[in-house]
Amino acid sequence: MSMTSPAEIETLSAQTLVAMQWQTLAAQGTVPPQPGNTALPSVTPTVFVPSATYTPSSTSTSVPCNWAQFITDVTIPDGWSTTPSDHFTKTWRLQNIGSCTWTSGYSLVFDHGDQMGALAAQQLTPGTVAPGATIDVSVDLVSPNVAGTYQGYFKLRASDSSIFGLGTDANTAFWVKIKVNIVLPPPAIAPTVQQQTSVASIPVGSTMSTTAACAPGTVATGGGFNVNVGVLVYTQAQNGNGWTVVAKNNTAAVQNLTVYAECLSYPSAATAQVSNNITVDAGHNASQTAVCPAGSVVTGGGYTSSPDGTMWTYASWQDGNGWMVSEQNASGPAKSFNVYATCLSGTSLSPVKQTTTGPIPASGDGSVQVACSGGKVATGGGFGLSNNELPFFSGFSSGFWRVYVHNTGGSSSSLLTAVTCLG
Repeated sequence: MSMTSPAEIETLSAQTLVAMQWQTLAAQGTVPPQPGNTALPSVTPTVFVPSATYTPSSTSTSVPCNWAQFITDVTIPDGWSTTPSDHFTKTWRLQNIGSCTWTSGYSLVFDHGDQMGALAAQQLTPGTVAPGATIDVSVDLVSPNVAGTYQGYFKLRASDSSIFGLGTDANTAFWVKIKVNIVLPPPAIAPTVQQQTSVASIPVGSTMSTTAACAPGTVATGGGFNVNVGVLVYTQAQNGNGWTVVAKNNTAAVQNLTVYAECLSYPSAATAQVSNNITVDAGHNASQTAVCPAGSVVTGGGYTSSPDGTMWTYASWQDGNGWMVSEQNASGPAKSFNVYATCLSGTSLSPVKQTTTGPIPASGDGSVQVACSGGKVATGGGFGLSNNELPFFSGFSSGFWRVYVHNTGGSSSSLLTAVTCLG
């Protein structure tokens, strides 16, 4: 069926229009026929019918098979600060907004940037992630050992090896971004040693002991003594958190016994004493060492010999990681003596022995002193005597470990002074 357009209507002749109007009026009986006209033209009305019905067109967009959406950072937000070589786990929450199910054949893959120890690829899930579902995706990383900001980018890989990600193009990577800070170690704490003293009066012919105690917060590491010539010191050792000396007054007057305790101040420091024993036959010499156990270091030491004067202690000093004492049994039956080592634990400090040798005049008194070098501190000390030398002072004084002896012989002799230095 044809259709008359509006333009065609406009071109109809006036005659045709008039005829159409007259035909209508005549049909209604309101217009009489005009003279001279025996008949009206016959006109068939034209009905205007659209040739087709208009339907707006629609465009449908297909959803990609593989497509992800970032939901949130479960761990390690952007700009997270850490230290060098720190092991951490980054976790993202992702949603499957594609039309395909993610299976065990899908992988998390490193795309570019700073890899930080991540695997090139790892399984995304051992199960499935249906369209619309979410999954927490994790990767184990290690921060670089140089200060700075680092960012690594990741995507997903389908079982057909196609790579996909986020965004309108399903190809945008998601990332981890951290900041590595170099944390400087706290400044090294230098060990310090304070000296404590105790004085006791020894009556004539009597034996007396006294202990110099270390203050709370410090630990005893060694010690020494000061007496007059004629007072025999035959025991010195750690006693609790102090230093004890036992001496016998062989003079005709009351004498003082002064005891020194070297007390270390250092975090987590602790000391304990170990001992060893040996028997010396009459007329013989013997040496013995008390060794500090593993995990501890020697800082000082002492001994117990005989109060009757028949035992002569002629050496007392650091020997490796222990303390050595040498004794001579001048007469009588076999006698035993004890060697003590004070052992320090709880620190990374290490000891070193430093010695100095000097002359002692004949039939007189003399001393030799030695100082610690390299910033180390003195924690204990001792001596090595020549024949006829009797010690009456061994201790720390004015930055030196000093030993004073009396030479009973008619010729000069040699004295060795030893100090244990800790640092």
